[in-house]
Amino acid sequence: MSSKESVISNLKQELRTEKTIARNELSSDQRRELSFLVCKHASEWLKTKDITSLMAYVSFRSELDTNALLTQAWKDQRRVLLPRVIPASGAMSVHMVNAWSELKPGAYGIHEPIVSGKDSKEIEVVTLPEVVFVPGLAFDLQGGRLGYGRGYYDRLRASWETEEYTAAKPPVWIGLAFVMQLVPKVPMDEHDAFMDMLITENGIVHCRKGE
Repeated sequence: MSSKESVISNLKQELRTEKTIARNELSSDQRRELSFLVCKHASEWLKTKDITSLMAYVSFRSELDTNALLTQAWKDQRRVLLPRVIPASGAMSVHMVNAWSELKPGAYGIHEPIVSGKDSKEIEVVTLPEVVFVPGLAFDLQGGRLGYGRGYYDRLRASWETEEYTAAKPPVWIGLAFVMQLVPKVPMDEHDAFMDMLITENGIVHCRKGE
């Protein structure tokens, strides 16, 4: 690791600690109310853009709660994809999910798609979603994102940019965040991907090429 990479790594870790503590200090009522507003903005944007497929995440611990977003997406009959973490390989598989009953606790205790046994919902993703909603600890208005340091979303995004998917229209990548998670500038490595948009309780921020 170069000295520059070491500095960025240290800055990332300091920011992760700071934002984890700050997010954990939100009360359950605050988190619920703010999450509902973010999900409302996201659902309205999906409707306005006539989005038919999306990938999102099931919230964990003090993360922004995506319950309302997922529930509305199913109600609107959108194609919903959710990730499953594979710790051994450091990858994420993506699966179509139609209801909460198709999830169970998986890696790290996060609810994930059921992929084994008679209730298996494992489906190979051959058509990319139009939109990907991404969690994170901190974001900036240029689309910089600070994740949890495991690189799952970066590797997934890189895999979707390979020759197998070059003919497909790339998804719009959207960070979901509370305003208190925004910072002037997120420390970014060369391989870190930027978000196209952010959605907070205050509305939508167009960062790069998002529409």
